[in-house]
Amino acid sequence: MEINSKTILPHYSSFNIYRVNENYFIINPSVNFWFKLSKEHLLTLKLLDGKSTLNELLDKVNSLFPKYLRGTCTQFIKDIASNYPFECIDMSKPTELSMLYLVLTNKCNSSCLYCFRDSRKTSFTSMDKHLIKGTILSFKNIAVKNPNLVYTGGEPSCFLDLIEIAEFAKKNNIRNLLQTNGLLININNASLYADIFDKIQISLDSMDEKVNDLLRGKKGHFKTVSRVISLLLKHKAKIRLAATITKQNSQDITRIKKEFPDIEFQYTPMLRIGRGRKMSHLSFSPDEFLELLTNMPNGTDACFFNSPGFGRKNKLCGAGTAILSISPEGDVFPCQMLHHKSLKCGNIKDSSLEKIYISSDVINNFRELTVDKIKDCKKCDIRYICAGGCIANGFWINNNLSNKDYFCKFNKEIIFYNLINQFKETAI
Repeated sequence: MEINSKTILPHYSSFNIYRVNENYFIINPSVNFWFKLSKEHLLTLKLLDGKSTLNELLDKVNSLFPKYLRGTCTQFIKDIASNYPFECIDMSKPTELSMLYLVLTNKCNSSCLYCFRDSRKTSFTSMDKHLIKGTILSFKNIAVKNPNLVYTGGEPSCFLDLIEIAEFAKKNNIRNLLQTNGLLININNASLYADIFDKIQISLDSMDEKVNDLLRGKKGHFKTVSRVISLLLKHKAKIRLAATITKQNSQDITRIKKEFPDIEFQYTPMLRIGRGRKMSHLSFSPDEFLELLTNMPNGTDACFFNSPGFGRKNKLCGAGTAILSISPEGDVFPCQMLHHKSLKCGNIKDSSLEKIYISSDVINNFRELTVDKIKDCKKCDIRYICAGGCIANGFWINNNLSNKDYFCKFNKEIIFYNLINQFKETAI
């Protein structure tokens, strides 16, 4: 932004000041602006009286500060002036889908201790392949160009028509993403999986065979997955490894990263939902999880987020607007983590996905939901940066959409960490 010498910067009281380790940080939530400061900059900040022009502020720096401080303090004033957003934009909610989750079946060939799906089911349901194909075409009508279709379950590879459905989607210019435990991928089909799926996410919780197999509820899972990873890499598949962090495997996460340094790796904390309710002793509280990652070498580096940019207000995650999920029974929900009867948007056996997306009362409620309507978020200084975090993490506390993210405290610390790092190498 070009600096105007007559620019009048806001009063310093419009900024809230934070100390993060050895750094200082200012935030003006009303226009979603943040900046890293030194101790010298704090003194300079007090010059902002809401009346002085940029030139007048620079003159004050030259007259009030010793010579050795003038350079850094002058630059600080100029940086604020050139980046401060005097107008703010509310980022609009998506009007098209970018991702659709297909829970193809609730059948699974494993039994993870903490599975967030309902573990009490004794019968298995799978989608009808003809209905799925029609839904994929309907999805295209309400989606962005080259949207993502995520195949999940249960275990999606237990669905007999998985490859046929994925081939159909690929022909319709849809990106195929597979979430699998990897147990049914072998030397006979690895090349087919590598060709059809744009990314294959494989569950791996530990490099300790006993720990991994215990958590994943399947003896031999570790050995099978190790072979599958090698097979898929030979066929140039794009792989992401995914671990769920529990108190059983938390110290082994870094070993997975070391063992597979060139493979994308993500990890998330275990949630106390589904089967995880009965295994809550294995889960971390937000404070415990933050302490764990803080003490883990480069632990917080994987917790990157995309900030919306100065002057842009991010209002909420994409659940119900950019994302939908369909259960094996055909029920449509706002997100794969929000399969709850109160949030059912419709059923693809009764209406097309397109019609459901346009007319569902549940989806329309999500279009109206913003971070400003979440009680514990609406006064938070970083609400337009984090946008309220994950709706599902708050919802499952007591089935209420107005709850803040269960991991709010953790999210806040990670956001500050990332914002600070934006200023480490490149001066604004």
